[in-house]
Amino acid sequence: MDKTKLLMGKPLTDNHNTEDTTHTCLASASIYLKRKLLFFAISMCCSFCSFGQAPESQGWLFITHQQKIGKSFKILADVQLRTANRYQYLNTMLLRTGLMYDLSEKHSIALGYAYKGDWEKEDYNDDKAYSFENRIFEQFIYNFKWHKTEMMFRGRLEQRWVKADAVQFSQRARAMLGAQIPLLANQNFSRGIYMGLQDELFLNVMNKSKVNGSVFDQNRVFLSFGYRWNKAIDTELGYQHWYQKEETGRYNRHVLQLQITTQF
Repeated sequence: MDKTKLLMGKPLTDNHNTEDTTHTCLASASIYLKRKLLFFAISMCCSFCSFGQAPESQGWLFITHQQKIGKSFKILADVQLRTANRYQYLNTMLLRTGLMYDLSEKHSIALGYAYKGDWEKEDYNDDKAYSFENRIFEQFIYNFKWHKTEMMFRGRLEQRWVKADAVQFSQRARAMLGAQIPLLANQNFSRGIYMGLQDELFLNVMNKSKVNGSVFDQNRVFLSFGYRWNKAIDTELGYQHWYQKEETGRYNRHVLQLQITTQF
């Protein structure tokens, strides 16, 4: 009789252990997400508090596309347009393309090229000085989920040739963590309203003296609300705080960004 009770009790103990482990994992994941959300909230509050530093205001349009070719390959195509301070004129155009290879459903690598052109008005007249940059980049992406929230980590290494008075070569590393949190969406999150959170850090890892003399280059925190039309098309509008170190000083920029993401 005692042996029977012990045998009957063992599966119950295992079930309790399994449930405890599951609860512990969920609690840890919940704490991690709350910390990330707190980090985003603090970053956003700091950005709003920086108005005393005479920040700039800009508008960005970002269109990004992935076109599947074959089973594992995709072509990347990005277009980004930026305005000058107070939306006065178009001063930046970024064109980027590349070839992506899916290592698995969650992991991918890519190799690509980008061209960036900048128009800046001279202080003494309305003429615009033009400078440009050529880039080659390598990147790694890891896509994962936490409950229904879609998350992504992206690491990118850029080789940069910046042309102003002369061509200057440098390398920059970028690390980005982003999340799309469904708010009013269907069960499998193929359609509906969502909130986007994103933070990207830029570091100069080679020839920093050719850029701004610092390892730190810039940081971008982006908060948006979007609508997913289907699994292939997302549209979102949001606020980005862009903190950048340049040779002439540190700059806070408040950016209103419209982003359109497609993949076919």
